Amino acid sequence: MAPTHAPHLDARRFLPPGADGIVPRPGGEFVLYWMQATFRAHDNFALNEAIAHADALGVPVLVYHGLRADYPWASDRLHTFILESVVDLAAGFAEKGIQYAFHLDRRGAGEVAADAARAKARGAPPPPGASQSPLVQLADRAALVVTDYLPTFIHPRQTRRLRERTATPVVAVDSACLVPMAAHQKEHLAARGMRTALLKVLDHHLWPVANPEPRVRRAVALPFEPLVPSPEAIPALVAGCAIDHAVPPARAIRGGTRAARARLARFLEAGLHRYADERSDPNEPEAVSGLSPYLHFGNVSIHEVLLAARAAGPAAQYDKFQDEALVWREISHNFCHWNPRHRTVEGIPAWAREQLQRHEADPRPALYTDEELEHARTDDPLWNACQRAYLVDGYMHNYLRMLWGKAVLAWTPDAASCLRILEHLNNKYALDGRDANSYGGIHWTFGKFDRPFYRRPIYGTVRYQSLRAAEGKFDVRRYIAGK
Repeated sequence: MAPTHAPHLDARRFLPPGADGIVPRPGGEFVLYWMQATFRAHDNFALNEAIAHADALGVPVLVYHGLRADYPWASDRLHTFILESVVDLAAGFAEKGIQYAFHLDRRGAGEVAADAARAKARGAPPPPGASQSPLVQLADRAALVVTDYLPTFIHPRQTRRLRERTATPVVAVDSACLVPMAAHQKEHLAARGMRTALLKVLDHHLWPVANPEPRVRRAVALPFEPLVPSPEAIPALVAGCAIDHAVPPARAIRGGTRAARARLARFLEAGLHRYADERSDPNEPEAVSGLSPYLHFGNVSIHEVLLAARAAGPAAQYDKFQDEALVWREISHNFCHWNPRHRTVEGIPAWAREQLQRHEADPRPALYTDEELEHARTDDPLWNACQRAYLVDGYMHNYLRMLWGKAVLAWTPDAASCLRILEHLNNKYALDGRDANSYGGIHWTFGKFDRPFYRRPIYGTVRYQSLRAAEGKFDVRRYIAGK
């Protein structure tokens, strides 16, 4: 078996502002791993960081995992996937002798704000969910807080807020990428440069991740009763949360590490050998990995995926899969990490932004409302079928996502309007939404990572893709009939 390897750990750490190193708070009872995004008990650099510090201090590790109801786009779909992941997390941490404390806050944003306002009016201490949340209470008792680093969605803001509310140092660790995001030291503007940079160091990073167990195993008193849901209890738990119940659980995608590994095994057996030739056909779902939801929620690591695929071969098919799973995934993380404007039109390359602005006055074939787009009520049957895949399945084939996004650019008055609705539809319905890959893919619609093409109305020299042209690439009628 190949040795475990953990290169460039310093590049995975994001320290508090102004800190030169990691200095634990004296007298801390434990090291707290605040699980925000990497929902796995293995191959987890943040967890390994927490274990290493706990062993050095002679204290236990405590894993805190909270699920609130007031995050953007909170829904039955996302809550169900996360709670299914919790079932596997509880079992995985139990096997490693690590205390795992999951807290489910059922209140919505309005209830949290109202509770805080009532407490303030009474002169009472803030309730859980305000400044003295279970997380803050635990952080104040810890020697060190280690958490996950992701460059987008709510994670950077949440980490900043905890640092403002506790005196305990909070260290964020990148477990999302094969090559640490910070190791590149710049934003790569095209896949060509990113590919060169990644392949240059691939052999240095593509190793099994170490999976240590802590030396000290001692239970920590908690300020709440932790929840370990059974699979059967999840629907009732979700129904009791103040979230969007109009977005149902995905009908065929289950959350958690066991489901992720089952999907990976199925792809290696039935899909990898077809990948290079059939991955662009939406009627052949087994020819693609289908792992993006599990990579987004951290149920499985990119290390495990690539190592398993490389071992399964064949080489030509693996090389193409590696290019998609590694280069295109990590360039999106690179974009979001180095470009704070990735949620705005300012993230669009200057040449493409200028072209789209120049053509804003061009006649549109249609201007659909947000509601018409969201509920798949356009005049194009293929686009409607793509959107129904999001509405029902929580997942859309990657080739179709490109067609889907380019069409909306022609159906909205400008790039800002298009970006807003694409972000909303992707993040509300896709299980792999709210991810760096989401923003990389959305911005590709506007010319990100691309080059100028022949000039066309609306798009200028930004690449155009036709829904009608899809008929020459796959059986469109078959796909529509299945949706």
